[in-house]
Amino acid sequence: MHEGFPAGLRRAPTRRRVLQQSLAGAGGLAFASALIRRARADTAVKIGQIEALTGPSAAYGIRGRDGALLAVEEINAAGGVADGKGGKVRLELAAEDMANDPKQAVTIFRQLATDNAVLASIGPTNSVGFVPILPIAGQVKLPLIGDGSGAPIKEWNPYAYRVNPISASAVPVMLRKIVAKEKIKRLAVIYDQTQDGQVGDATVCKNMAGELGYEVVAFEAFRAGDQDFSPQLATIRSAKPDAIYVAGATGDGVRVTSQVKEMGFKQPLLTGYGSFQDPVYWDGTKGQIKSDYTWLGQDLSSPNAQLKQFLERYNKRFPQEATSFSTYGYDAVQTIAEAIKRAGGVDREKVQQALSSIDFATPLGTKVTFKNPPAGDNLTPSVVVIQVTGRGTYAAV
Repeated sequence: MHEGFPAGLRRAPTRRRVLQQSLAGAGGLAFASALIRRARADTAVKIGQIEALTGPSAAYGIRGRDGALLAVEEINAAGGVADGKGGKVRLELAAEDMANDPKQAVTIFRQLATDNAVLASIGPTNSVGFVPILPIAGQVKLPLIGDGSGAPIKEWNPYAYRVNPISASAVPVMLRKIVAKEKIKRLAVIYDQTQDGQVGDATVCKNMAGELGYEVVAFEAFRAGDQDFSPQLATIRSAKPDAIYVAGATGDGVRVTSQVKEMGFKQPLLTGYGSFQDPVYWDGTKGQIKSDYTWLGQDLSSPNAQLKQFLERYNKRFPQEATSFSTYGYDAVQTIAEAIKRAGGVDREKVQQALSSIDFATPLGTKVTFKNPPAGDNLTPSVVVIQVTGRGTYAAV
């Protein structure tokens, strides 16, 4: 009972009390809105990643994974990806090892597709895994961004893409420069017949012979995991080439190259995918690849400001030095983030539609342009031809 008022009656609210109640109500609404915004900001999606983290392609896969991880960490540290509706999306990276086994890659990809929290998948860097899962991306409608595979693709679907240069565009650039520089008339090729990307390199070497005026005098195959290449190298020696193209993933390529040098070959060597620039290759061959040639997707020795800062952050964060594959993993995540912005959310189909015609520059300055259909390759990749000068160092040709 209020003092001075009859029992059963309540004091009429004063203007001050009405105002206090209104503010309390408004505060409640504001608090509720803040909770809604916070919930929206805390929306999280998974980015799957399939890489060969063990086996002959591990040097590529580890760099692709670490580049992707750095991108995810930096995006989340900045508050997430804007969803176009006033909220933010946080990314989680789920990287798994395919162990250089195409069946394992397929199994992992199908598992990712059944997880509704997974928005898209990255990798693998090697074509052994990327080629078999590419058609599945269209079947299960899970966007796929390749971060290093360069093998030819016979049939694309609108859910599959690659941010990196590929054999068909990069190897011709390298051959044109090095054939002229070294005056190559006779080229020998030794390649891994079990890796689609390496077969692609070898095929380009054959196809470019007529245009550049050289002859492929030896075309020798081996299989991933082989230890002795003396029969193939004996054939190459008898063919008397001016240069030798070694098409093998880092683990196998180190063994091939080491045996080439041990047998006394003095001819310049060429390889793809930036392999000779990788310190792992330098260490594995004890520096015998000095003065040999490869190509990169980024000029890591003369980087722009953005790339220089990335390399500093990456090399501080991870034990293995950055290579082009590190940038591919980073750019793949940034491409998905851009697609989320353009799609206005995290619907797989809308993200795929955004990817199909995306045209933008990543924070590293990499130009990514997709027009799919008809194909998912990056239409604007950069290619830098290099000659190795030391452990992880080179001169652009």
